[in-house]
Amino acid sequence: MSELVILGMAVIGLIGFLWIIIKLFSQPKKVKKIKTKDSIPVWPYQTMPIMTDTEVLFFLKLKQALPEFYIFSQVQLSRIIEPNELAENDRNFWFNRICRQSLDYILVGEDLQTVLLAIELDDWTHDSVQRQNQDAKKSKALASAGIPIIRFHSEKMPSYELIRADVLKVLNDYPVN
Repeated sequence: MSELVILGMAVIGLIGFLWIIIKLFSQPKKVKKIKTKDSIPVWPYQTMPIMTDTEVLFFLKLKQALPEFYIFSQVQLSRIIEPNELAENDRNFWFNRICRQSLDYILVGEDLQTVLLAIELDDWTHDSVQRQNQDAKKSKALASAGIPIIRFHSEKMPSYELIRADVLKVLNDYPVN
């Protein structure tokens, strides 16, 4: 009889063990929700000035020197030029060449749509070879689109009169169609 009791207890133990195993594996697993960065309630941004102090001073000089023009600052290159039909199937390539570049200032015509001139205020950061290569690409893109560019140096902050004379000369030499 003791063998039967032991055998019965072993069978009951085995059944209990199998029942526990089945319960563990048959319960639906709790899916851990993975938060995407988009789903956080507040994104990690803060405001920042649109221009440096030097750029603000130069902007005020531009406004005083050229009151008859509309002047916009910090304009993305891709907002004023785009690949033309020569780009054919490479439009994305040519767009990507300019999409992360901006201009310090642009002069716009009375229609508020025609860009007359791009103006860059260069400081010491434009002395590096890498920055000079970026500036050359920017100049080439603008020239290809028929928009002249003029560069002033922040270390040699020009007078109102010099700004006006230089800008009007470029506008006279490169009239917009």
